[in-house]
Amino acid sequence: MLASDSNDKKPQRVSLHTVERLSVYRRKLEELSHEGVEFVHSHQLAAMVGVTPAQLRRDLASFGSYGNIARGYEVAKMIATISRIIGTDKIQNVGLVGVGDLGRALLSYRGFEERGFHIAAAFDVDPAKVGKVFAGRRCYGLEELERVITETEMRILILASRPEGLQEIIDRAAAVGIRAFLNFVPKTTVAPPGCFVERIDISAKLEKLSFLVQRGEGETGRSVA
Repeated sequence: MLASDSNDKKPQRVSLHTVERLSVYRRKLEELSHEGVEFVHSHQLAAMVGVTPAQLRRDLASFGSYGNIARGYEVAKMIATISRIIGTDKIQNVGLVGVGDLGRALLSYRGFEERGFHIAAAFDVDPAKVGKVFAGRRCYGLEELERVITETEMRILILASRPEGLQEIIDRAAAVGIRAFLNFVPKTTVAPPGCFVERIDISAKLEKLSFLVQRGEGETGRSVA
């Protein structure tokens, strides 16, 4: 049985590494839930995700979530607890800038909804795309960026546009409430005060894998971040 999940506790400072591990734990717990598993011990879950049992227990215990000694962690309750901790227990509206090949692929990806994120609107500068519907989402011109963000109460914006004018888009979005950006654009940007920019560089990841392949690092069968 889990310990108290009281919401009146003062929020703790949590490292981003811990948050990343929590996401991994939840993903594995969801897999176990789909397989009909109701309880899992800390050493079992730790082995599945590649951390030590001590690390896993520290990560979860810091939020007041403890397992039952006899049966371990209750899978369904742990999923709910972690979802609440990272703020995905309720659907969040997200925006997308750029409806090119990558943007359309992201719009069609159903995994976002399953993880608690709904792409509520898309934006593009191409007049041929503005006003059209892609994967059920309407595409707006960038001149409507502030209005749509405000009306949909977005706090996260996915960037999949061309590099030109990217910083201006970030600054405009931040001024009306966007606090986090997931950036797929190969361009260095500056996060406005109080905002976060998470860069996803797929080419860099491929270069890293190429390096590991050249050195034969993959022969050990280990995972790399």
